Amino acid sequence: MRQNTPPHRPDFDYADDEILEEIELDGDPPLDDEIDELEMEEVTLAQLEARLGMNNDSDDAMDNEEEEEEEVRDRERIAAIKDEAVFTFRKHTAPVFGCNLHPKFNWAVTGSEDDRAYVWDTNNGEVLFEITEHKDTVTETHFSHDGSYLATGDISGELLVFKVNEQNDDRPILNKVWEYSMFDMAWMFWHRAANVLLAGGDSGEVYVWRIPSGECKILPGHSSRCEAGELSGDGKKLLTAYSNGIVKLWDLKTCQVLMEVNEQHPLAFGEISHAVVACEPDSPFYLCAEGGGKLLFCTNNGPVNVVQSEHGIECIAFAPSSADLKLVACGSLDGQISIWDYSKYALRTICESPVPNDGILRLKWLNDHTLLTATAQGNLNAFDARTGDLKFTLTGHLYHIYEFAYKCQENLLLTVSEDTTAKIFKIPPLGE
Repeated sequence: MRQNTPPHRPDFDYADDEILEEIELDGDPPLDDEIDELEMEEVTLAQLEARLGMNNDSDDAMDNEEEEEEEVRDRERIAAIKDEAVFTFRKHTAPVFGCNLHPKFNWAVTGSEDDRAYVWDTNNGEVLFEITEHKDTVTETHFSHDGSYLATGDISGELLVFKVNEQNDDRPILNKVWEYSMFDMAWMFWHRAANVLLAGGDSGEVYVWRIPSGECKILPGHSSRCEAGELSGDGKKLLTAYSNGIVKLWDLKTCQVLMEVNEQHPLAFGEISHAVVACEPDSPFYLCAEGGGKLLFCTNNGPVNVVQSEHGIECIAFAPSSADLKLVACGSLDGQISIWDYSKYALRTICESPVPNDGILRLKWLNDHTLLTATAQGNLNAFDARTGDLKFTLTGHLYHIYEFAYKCQENLLLTVSEDTTAKIFKIPPLGE
């Protein structure tokens, strides 16, 4: 964790011929005999230093007391947490960042800061396969759309792809068929309908590989980190956002830019420290949001509107269907969950988190009206997006939940956390 540092004092340089004025005291100085008659208070050196602010022991003591009180509160919070998970996977030895569920088998995959990825049985936690070839934090772990491949990636840019054996009882269950080293990776995911892998990096370039051949297309960058990427609803286009504030919509077949918002555009972002993107599932409508709270709405032809949220944006997601309500959800690190009606560019409702200031790290829609959020204090909160009402809360993690995956056929939820564990939860009935 970064430590706060006080600002440096400015240095004052005086010119050689500058003269410091002598300041005279008003009145005559006291006589010696008058001094002797003054009542003098005896003060120790330690007391004098404390009075003059020269001794910081008391400040340090107060800081230590505050830290101890915070630790006590944290221990009390942890002790009060009820673990509602049906299973907890504890093989990782460091925070866990990546997770995914196999679409057909009872398999989970998780990736961690311990440089390892595990494939394990969601019923009993049995390790089915261990990936030890990464030399840095494994942040991305994804099964392909049909479950025939597994891709893992670490933040240094080492990507591995494994083929799943046709007979899943065979050992090993996975065989490596492809690998690639790119510059530091920012994000990675599979195409929704093809064995195509996409990844963006710190260099700004976006790679599109056909697996297992490794045939590659490169979408050029701007020497500026590609912060986020997302497939359009039809799967033919890719929306990307960069740390210099540029937003682009790419045609994946031709690698041509279909739409761009750059620094010349009046609605452009400018330099940004964090960006997220989302694509409306049923139409060519796109959203890019940045950490300062600015929401940029676009179509294939370019920006159509900008909305300024009162809260910084950490994550966004369009509702699965826009048949009745056109909703998009935004989550912030101060715990704010806002639901916007993007047909009117208007705030529809606010979802009140049961724990104040519990930062929202991830949010996803479980169905057309149910929004699930993962928080910095390890909570999973589900809301009815139409009303903002809390539907249920699941607890068990002690700290940040970095990612989760939902398997709707089995109402199964996989979560991973700063507390070094992965957990399996059963989602309560969602209703409509």
